[in-house]
Amino acid sequence: MELLRGSVKNRLLTALQPSELESLLPELEPVAFRSRHVLFGVGDLARYVYFPQEALISLLATMEDGRSTEVALTGGEGIVGIAEVLGAATYRYTAAVVVPGSCIRMRLEKFKARFERDGDLQLPVLNYFRYLFVQLSQTAACNRLHRVRHRLARRLLMIQDRLRRNEFPMTHESLAIALGTPRPEVSFAAEVLRHFGMIDYSRGRVVIVSREKLESAACECYGVIHHEFLSLN
Repeated sequence: MELLRGSVKNRLLTALQPSELESLLPELEPVAFRSRHVLFGVGDLARYVYFPQEALISLLATMEDGRSTEVALTGGEGIVGIAEVLGAATYRYTAAVVVPGSCIRMRLEKFKARFERDGDLQLPVLNYFRYLFVQLSQTAACNRLHRVRHRLARRLLMIQDRLRRNEFPMTHESLAIALGTPRPEVSFAAEVLRHFGMIDYSRGRVVIVSREKLESAACECYGVIHHEFLSLN
């Protein structure tokens, strides 16, 4: 099914000149993913780049013993597979769906060919790469230095920023994987946030009750990442 320009919601793509986006449309394929769907894993042959629309994609670093932790989160602002655009032949991380929804994908070799010759496409992609580098580096420091409840507040705010709504599906198990923290610790941190009127949750759904309070509970890393995130819009 061929996409129409009006159906493209990914902000990296819509930042292109209309004529540029129009020329890409025949190569773009709409896809939809359920929660927990794995787009690709470590060592898989790089075949596609993905542009999330409603879906939210978690980029996970995976250890030899199978343990994983989230290193970045990508929604409708960005692209998944940027390292492969810059030359990697295989994926170096796992990409998994944390909030179900639609994406757009494009064959990697076709996107690379366009990227290498088209300056109008390079600018938003490199701008997103700059933002992603900030998110990766700040998340690495955050996971090492900050307490679970502060990291949890940061991640919930990042999700809200991307989905642009106060309620979304999320389980304690998925949060534990993302934060690289045992589930009981995440459950305790979530209960603290609920006790102070920042969030509510039940049956696998989280509601942001007070964004102002949640921002006050988040570590400084959220502010750093959010500042860069706003520069994309």
